[in-house]
Amino acid sequence: MKGRDGHRRKREQAREEVLRAALRLADEGPFHDVTIEQIARAAGLSRSAFYTHFSDKHDLLLAALREVAEELRRESEGWWDGDGPPAERVRQAITGVVSVYAEHASLLRVATEVSTYDDEVRAFWASVMERFVAATADHIRSEQRAGLIPEILEARPTAEGLVWMVERCCYVYLSAGEREPEGLVADVAPVWVAALYPGVIPADQLGQHPGQ
Repeated sequence: MKGRDGHRRKREQAREEVLRAALRLADEGPFHDVTIEQIARAAGLSRSAFYTHFSDKHDLLLAALREVAEELRRESEGWWDGDGPPAERVRQAITGVVSVYAEHASLLRVATEVSTYDDEVRAFWASVMERFVAATADHIRSEQRAGLIPEILEARPTAEGLVWMVERCCYVYLSAGEREPEGLVADVAPVWVAALYPGVIPADQLGQHPGQ
């Protein structure tokens, strides 16, 4: 059993090193121009060894994106399923999402680049965002039934605008290193709270962290 666990960990470490190598190369030029041979060499593997982990470099990218998508989902549950004051739940969820983006900024930058010419990557990322939009819209409706969010807001378009705002801000500012995650949260969270919960928290407190 120990031998099997050790083999699995070794395989996972090799996959992670392949991904890190691919991202390092993508930082130096377009991912489109990066070859499997370059990735394998940078990871300290043979070309044939690369294929024991991934079928091609886009398979590598999709595998990494699936893991990130799961991390984003877990962080978002703080608002969808958490307890506590609405403004605090929003901030906690956005803090978690932004932290995941910041940690994986290089990967998400590459995914955005590849999605402009690869239909599979574009469709996958669109499906990830659609799940976030749909879940956010469902939660808005739930909060409306509870009397917390005004009925005048249409759940679906509101969710689309808010979710894509966070995604684009993370891509534009975090992938380029133009802002720190904490500053981005401080800018974005009050917009969500003001849009969804007018009157729930005083306007002069929208930008404050919980407990201030």
